[in-house]
Amino acid sequence: MKNPFSKILTVILMVSASSFAYSAESPPEDPGWPRLIEENGKELIIYQPQVDYWTDYRILHLRCAIAVKTGKSAKEKFGVAEIEAETVVDQGNRVVALLPKLRILRFPNTSDSEANSLRRTVDELYPKGRPLTVSLDRILAYLDVEKQPQQHAVDLNLDPPRIFFSTRPAILVMFMGEPQLQPVVKDQNELMFAVNTNWDIFFDAVSQRYYLLNGDNWLMTADALKGPWTSAGTLPKGLSLLPADENWADVRAHVPGTRVSDLPAVFVSTEPAELILTQGKPTFSPILGTKLMRVVNTDTSVFLHSAEKKYYLLIAGRWFRAAGLKGPWSAASKDLPDDFIRIPGHDPAAFVKASVPGTTEAKDAVLLASIPAKTVTTTADPPVVQVSYDGQPNFQVIETTTVQYAINSPKSVFLVNGSYYCCNNGVWFESRNATGPWTLCTSVPSAIYTIPPSHPMHNVTYVIVQSTTPTTVVYTQTAGYSGEYVAATGVLMFGAGMVAGATIADSHHHSYYPPYPVHYSYGWGARYDYHNGGYYRAGHAAYGPHAGGGAGVAYNPRTGTYSRGAYAYGPSGSASAGRAYNPYTGTRAGAARVDTAYGSAGRAAAYNPVTGNAARGGYRTGDRGSAAAVQTNRGTGAAGVRADSGAGVGAWDTRYSQGAVAKDKQGNVYAGKDGNVYRKDNSGNWSSNSGSGWQSTSRPQPTRELNAQAGARARGNQMHGRRVR
Repeated sequence: MKNPFSKILTVILMVSASSFAYSAESPPEDPGWPRLIEENGKELIIYQPQVDYWTDYRILHLRCAIAVKTGKSAKEKFGVAEIEAETVVDQGNRVVALLPKLRILRFPNTSDSEANSLRRTVDELYPKGRPLTVSLDRILAYLDVEKQPQQHAVDLNLDPPRIFFSTRPAILVMFMGEPQLQPVVKDQNELMFAVNTNWDIFFDAVSQRYYLLNGDNWLMTADALKGPWTSAGTLPKGLSLLPADENWADVRAHVPGTRVSDLPAVFVSTEPAELILTQGKPTFSPILGTKLMRVVNTDTSVFLHSAEKKYYLLIAGRWFRAAGLKGPWSAASKDLPDDFIRIPGHDPAAFVKASVPGTTEAKDAVLLASIPAKTVTTTADPPVVQVSYDGQPNFQVIETTTVQYAINSPKSVFLVNGSYYCCNNGVWFESRNATGPWTLCTSVPSAIYTIPPSHPMHNVTYVIVQSTTPTTVVYTQTAGYSGEYVAATGVLMFGAGMVAGATIADSHHHSYYPPYPVHYSYGWGARYDYHNGGYYRAGHAAYGPHAGGGAGVAYNPRTGTYSRGAYAYGPSGSASAGRAYNPYTGTRAGAARVDTAYGSAGRAAAYNPVTGNAARGGYRTGDRGSAAAVQTNRGTGAAGVRADSGAGVGAWDTRYSQGAVAKDKQGNVYAGKDGNVYRKDNSGNWSSNSGSGWQSTSRPQPTRELNAQAGARARGNQMHGRRVR
């Protein structure tokens, strides 16, 4: 799938900067700072921009120090460029394209003629209006979280799902309601397969046995819900005669399979559930400065509070509490012990603080979720949507609203005041008929935005029409469209939580489509991770190949056929390393991210040039490398802190061993709001350049505005960093 950011850039840049184009296959990246431009003996160095504000994530105001030489023999002169730009965000690649609308160049203590010469050189080397690309992480490091627009909070279900525990190898089989079977070959009922489970399960009508494919081996039982499951002997003949198409390729590859003697425990649930799986008896690691001990021999986020003698479990942004790992579990998101706030930023468990109310990490996660992704469509070449139904269109009223939604279509289709609306891939369409034709929607009925968070279609309320022209329609979406909701506790959670069993059994009315995405809060170990900037699937082998109950099979009413997960969503499937599935949008994404095609973003480290404070960037460690060390998994240096005083400013070495306010060969250089340029040498001594050379100076002091921002940041009382792009 091509990155949609490319199309967005192409549309906007053709209008605003036709001389500057991006490849549709390779969206631009932040090439590092400072940036050197040379031509005909003239030279321009652009240092890393410093952000003053980002209004509605649309208009960015920034300053950057620049160094200019008007010729080979000319003396280098420093100045400040102040820019106001429209922004286009590629959250998937964590890059922001800046489309300058206003640029002011200042060269303090220079004559008018010299300043004009310097400006002409800048205009020649970097013309006005030319786009500039900056890492999203760098921009976010400047922002005052509490002053930025944020995705609104909603009431979510915080009750625990059914939770199983095992100290030996185990798998979790989830049926969405009672097992539902369909023939592998239409009108041939000898061999059937379960359409509402997360595993490859077949039923042989001759032997009256169920067969489950577990990796490269098969398990068998006479009762899919009660078991017991044993090693399968000879497989039914039908499994050797599966259709020779991609739909069944992964199953055919494991017929007859491998015989194993060490069988896993099989837990079965008829609703979304979770599994705590430890390698033997639980082992613990104490967390410095707290009474918490982390269970280290499990992939699940489990802690023991030694004072309370209670276990705490984190799943999908929600916390649960129990006296023992076998439960019973109860909700704990609203009254967590303060020890979770005290987890040190360098601890391997620090990533859970994004789900601890009141922490800076939790506030940052909400900020990231609030950054809208933009989709620009053109009326000359609009996207196309195909809406189909199983039988005649069947609409049902959404409780507490005047909106009706289609219960027998795989698309999100609504009926409001006699007109039909469809939200697909972050774009709204409308039609006078349930089956189309569909055109771009320029005004979504306000009633649609009253769909409550408890309803499976609530995620469409996070897609809006931002603006329209005679030739374009611009849509934006925040992370809620991906199912990442802000709870009333101020924490970003995945999905709405558990729903009633009757609703599960009636999911999409029989089994024609994957179950409502609201159920996917649970059933695959969803975890928020700063390293990847969103929720991803933590569970793999124990949760089955299809990423949660019922996600593996989809019914296409247009063709009248079923397709299984590996065929419907790509050959690698969600169980392979580094893959994730988003049940809200039906998309898969790389790097273990759960996202729409437009992604969500992670935070970068921060640095304070006013105080000189810095901390190691990030705290996530694991198989993808450590961002807590000076070396990241890309081999790039990182240093940063959200300071307790002064304004946070991004700082890091790039892949080119450069940096604007990081120590490098050029020195620490940044643009002050007073119009001067400042730097700090390796000994910590400050100097300023007002246009007539470098002079020693005391540490620059923040303005009142910066101090106000610092106060807001200090309330977090937390010094930490993020993964550096």
